Amino acid sequence: DKKSAEIIKPFLAGRDLKRYQQPKSDRFVIFTRRGIDIKNYPAIEKHLSNFRTQLTPKPKNYKGDKWPGRKPGSYKWFEIQDSVDYFPEFEKPKILYQEIMTYQSFAYDTSSYFVNNKIFLIPMQDLYFLGILNAKTSWYFLRTITSSLQGGALAMQSPQVSQIPIYRIDEKKPAEIKIRNRIVELVQKILGLNAENNAGHDKTLAGREIAAADREIDKLVYQLYGLTEAEIKIVESVSGN
Repeated sequence: DKKSAEIIKPFLAGRDLKRYQQPKSDRFVIFTRRGIDIKNYPAIEKHLSNFRTQLTPKPKNYKGDKWPGRKPGSYKWFEIQDSVDYFPEFEKPKILYQEIMTYQSFAYDTSSYFVNNKIFLIPMQDLYFLGILNAKTSWYFLRTITSSLQGGALAMQSPQVSQIPIYRIDEKKPAEIKIRNRIVELVQKILGLNAENNAGHDKTLAGREIAAADREIDKLVYQLYGLTEAEIKIVESVSGN
């Protein structure tokens, strides 16, 4: 049923995210959000009916043994359990990152992927912003405010990530505008090189160009934030790997 395509969405898990890359996945999710009229999607309803026992919410007055379905709630058996009121943001360009991050891997999605609860999204398409997030300075900052987990991974909940002090460009200062524009150019270059890399192009050459662009972004960010040589050495020593 072609109409089913309206609520079958491309889907990402945390492992699908790669730094400065457009994520790719061959998985999909049936997104029957709250308030949907399932009768408009008979093929979906027929498919989900095979799992109705597991999908049915537990009644408030249930007194029996272990309930075979889902937790109590006002949702219908065929609906997504939570309201997900922000779902339109999934279909816009966005920055994505994992809840648990071992290394900097802020990704950029323009393919309207939906994600699970292990991925956070920043609904914006600002490549300058993406460059700042993937710069060593931001990783150093995050290491000072987040909880370190096993293996050196960081717990990247919104309260922590929202504290990253993104430098606001003064539109009256040509030098700052020039730096921002160059960061955007470099981020675009890295995104393009990673796309070529994934398409089977020369990985060694692409890797060198990506590393060079990465280093230039770091230098530009150091310049924007006014870091001294001594401070840069500290950031490099902590965030270098």
